[in-house]
Amino acid sequence: MPVWCCRCSLAAHFRNYSDTETEGEIFNSLVQYLGDNLGRKVTAMPLVEETSLLGDSSVTLPVVVIGNGPSGICLSYMLSGYRPYLSSEAIHPNAILHGKLEEARHLSIVDQDLEYLSEGLEGRSSNPVAVLFDTLLHPDADFGYDYPSVLHWKLEQHHYIPHLVLGKGPPGGAWHNMEGSMLTISFGNWMELPGLKFKDWVSSKRR
Repeated sequence: MPVWCCRCSLAAHFRNYSDTETEGEIFNSLVQYLGDNLGRKVTAMPLVEETSLLGDSSVTLPVVVIGNGPSGICLSYMLSGYRPYLSSEAIHPNAILHGKLEEARHLSIVDQDLEYLSEGLEGRSSNPVAVLFDTLLHPDADFGYDYPSVLHWKLEQHHYIPHLVLGKGPPGGAWHNMEGSMLTISFGNWMELPGLKFKDWVSSKRR
């Protein structure tokens, strides 16, 4: 399971961008942008049709991810060999947490003592690891700040794990079925995917 929680919707943030696009179409565009920018670094696992899987019953994989929404996309990203590290120029506004992160800067976050790093943190989730990754991806976002992520993602091919992500439709999951009238209480940039800055994607769409 992914260790962070994809907890918000792009719907409210995109409401003023285009009335003709559904949230699913927007999210699919976001996923495509991510793929285009990462495709040069690692060979992506192709999207396959259900019929092609049924035709080859000999396929054996160590990991199958159920659901191709944001959480499934993030998990697939990590299974593809991308690992989160403390960015070289990063300074987390939580001085205590920053001090802990500096103790093992050379290690990936997922290789460190997550219970130790999560100690004392507060957030919307009851899962302390989810709270940790929330504050690393969007420091003090719950207090209205827009600090940059302190994480830097590195591709480490030896951590690649063959896997298959299953979904009923295109990447984005339930986002493709959201009604246009749906609103959320979260900011759109909280929906950033690992390795992709929301502002960069918005700029590429000239919005």
